[in-house]
Amino acid sequence: MKRSGFAPRSAAFTLIELLVVIAIIAILAAILFPVFAQAREKARQISCLSNMKQMGLGAMQYSEDYDEYNPPVWQQDGTRPWWHKLDPYIKNKDFYACPNDTLSRVSGSDDYGPAVSYAMAFVPNDWGDCSDPVVGCTAIGNFGPAGAPLPKITSPASTILITERPVWYKGWNQVWAADNYCNYGDFLYGGGGSATSPTIPRGAAIHSGGSNYTFCDGHAKWMKFEQTMVRQGNQPNWAQLQAEWTTVYTDGWRADLTTCPNSTAPNAVQSETPGMWTIIQ
Repeated sequence: MKRSGFAPRSAAFTLIELLVVIAIIAILAAILFPVFAQAREKARQISCLSNMKQMGLGAMQYSEDYDEYNPPVWQQDGTRPWWHKLDPYIKNKDFYACPNDTLSRVSGSDDYGPAVSYAMAFVPNDWGDCSDPVVGCTAIGNFGPAGAPLPKITSPASTILITERPVWYKGWNQVWAADNYCNYGDFLYGGGGSATSPTIPRGAAIHSGGSNYTFCDGHAKWMKFEQTMVRQGNQPNWAQLQAEWTTVYTDGWRADLTTCPNSTAPNAVQSETPGMWTIIQ
């Protein structure tokens, strides 16, 4: 039989073909890796949101047992922060740690206990505590939701109760940083950070530039900080709220009602009102 003058084609890839395959794989990786990272972050955000939903339900159960009062930030003697109050209803300390809270709680001999990533919304100096069955009410929350009677909260679905505020020294066995307000620096910019140089993690932008919030009706959702500062209905402005503050608190030792920025941006101006951070809406 006469043989052909052409050699049979090799089954191996040529260099050009290999380079093309490698280029395609690199392009696919560049496209998919950010998608995978976003998916992982979304999963952490949802896990955190579930934690905060559980805390919202725990707070509602607490109020049923304590004559329709929200839990206080701290006990009357300055001990037992609000997470100790919710523990009988939640019964799982894992719910108090956000997956994006990467801060270490180890410092010398201090026993911080399991991490706590969350804080209760609290207007500074607006103390409220009706949790002691013997002493009874020493004060009620008049501006913030902490320790406030439920009938006083006219818009529970738009009133923030629990926020994210990861701080390295806040753990189950400590009472520090149990509160949060719309002008707290570490919440807005991270520990030691600023508007021009924020640090990580920072509560206001811990999940894809936003944060999870629990509201007084028990629901929880993700929001940008700027959304929480939007005026609610016919909410009084700062000057009107200050006048009411002075009327309610005549003891003289309390500082004036403090204002908040309208965003976390470096050029942020004062917000028109406290938005969702007060029960007065």
